[in-house]
Amino acid sequence: MAEPKTLVDEHGIINEACKTLPNDYKISFIEALGELEDNNNHKFKKFPKTRLHRVKGTKQIVYRADIDKISGWRFSPTY
Repeated sequence: MAEPKTLVDEHGIINEACKTLPNDYKISFIEALGELEDNNNHKFKKFPKTRLHRVKGTKQIVYRADIDKISGWRFSPTY
């Protein structure tokens, strides 16, 4: 079983996303969070659902992940 990685939501992004996202994408958002919580994905740097990657050209460390590849819904968790 995968060991969970704790997500910190200091800015209320998860709560805001649940309010803002259309119903069709809420489940995809939860699945994306589940993928980000899996330590094995971080260990092997493989994120097949979300395509997590670091945004270049920013002073602060910012990552971007897809909720749905086709529609372009994305979120940017900061670490």
